[in-house]
Amino acid sequence: MRNIATVLLASIFSLAAATAAFAHSELQSSVPAANATVKDAPKTIEIDFSEELNPKLSKIEVQDSMGMTMDKGDSHVSDSDAKHMSVDLQSLSAGTYKVLWTSVAADDGHKLTGTYTFTVQP
Repeated sequence: MRNIATVLLASIFSLAAATAAFAHSELQSSVPAANATVKDAPKTIEIDFSEELNPKLSKIEVQDSMGMTMDKGDSHVSDSDAKHMSVDLQSLSAGTYKVLWTSVAADDGHKLTGTYTFTVQP
């Protein structure tokens, strides 16, 4: 009976470790939100992720409808919250913009990429 309990506990711990090892830094929320239409052009893009980020490998880029870069190239992970990343924007006019993000988990190096759009009203 004791051996069965030991094997069962070892299995549980192995499963928990495997689950943690496959964690990814997924987008949880953003400002502006995905597919949002905003009246006033934002000055920054703010994204919160599910896991702490590797600040050297994670980034946000913003493009206009022609593919021109509209961010200031200063994408960074917050010093006070390693799950939060932001980038400053150039002055945006009315139109639709694409946010391209790359998150690399600090603990295991898993990389995810994604995109979403938002629109600034005329």
